[in-house]
Amino acid sequence: MRRTERILRYLGIMFPPLTHVPQAAAMFSGTYFTLQALGGLTPLRLGSGAVAGGACLLLALLLVRLYDDVRDADADLRLARSGDPRYASRPTVTGLVTVPEIRALCAANIVALLGLNLAFGGPLMRLTCLLGGLLTWLSFRWFFIPALARDPKPLAYLARKSLTVVLGIYVVAVFADGWEASRLTVWTAPLVLAPCLEAAAWEVSRKIRIESDETAYGTYSKALGPRGAAALTALFILAAGACLIPVAAAARLSWLYSAAVTGAAAAAILACFRFGTSPSRAGANLRPYAEWFGAVANGGLAAAVGLRYGGILR
Repeated sequence: MRRTERILRYLGIMFPPLTHVPQAAAMFSGTYFTLQALGGLTPLRLGSGAVAGGACLLLALLLVRLYDDVRDADADLRLARSGDPRYASRPTVTGLVTVPEIRALCAANIVALLGLNLAFGGPLMRLTCLLGGLLTWLSFRWFFIPALARDPKPLAYLARKSLTVVLGIYVVAVFADGWEASRLTVWTAPLVLAPCLEAAAWEVSRKIRIESDETAYGTYSKALGPRGAAALTALFILAAGACLIPVAAAARLSWLYSAAVTGAAAAAILACFRFGTSPSRAGANLRPYAEWFGAVANGGLAAAVGLRYGGILR
């Protein structure tokens, strides 16, 4: 199999475009257009800088995925050899790709990010891109605490999810470069914080198992107990909803969006409660609830603000 074909297969497995392109588009457009609505810039505008910013956000998500695979390659191989079925089919385990090839993809990704920001970005976009890239590199190399780098625990991975806020700050930089920064409002902070909380909920929800299913892999249920891990997932979802609903009200969006966020949050929190009170293998699968909440929160926000104010190209 040719290298290009192997790389494309690897990306299709670990970063499927049908999932991640809509995710990045929803996150960027929901935040960017809501900032415009909050700042009184209606109808909504979309320019070349914003298009480049959206592409950069997608590349940033891909870069995190690539860094993850480089860092976890040895651990994935150990887990696969120990019999953990979740890791036996990982591309780095099966030999579909090598770590040097993934590192080369990282380098190409970074060049693309820098090129897009230099060609289409303003000063704040470029600065945020550089600082965000540095923070991301440091978090994967040292987790900010050298002692954790040798054997990162689940809570260290969770702390790294806080870097999702950098993506939100980057979108704010795109907005500020295109419009007056004075149009930013107090609602910018909860708007930017919400995706970070959603990412944290997703991170915890996908690493919860009942005691009999635990392996050598570090999970939140092993670190916090099944009830503690479920409660933490619910807490992050509740906090994200508490950020988004007041923002939606301030932007004068349809009540349907707030109702949808409330419903998705309630379903996820109920699933967490069921698992916490009666742990089971089926109930431990909280990830779909967290993903559905994120889809409603981000995709629904982009749709709600677009339907409310319309848009034009500029």
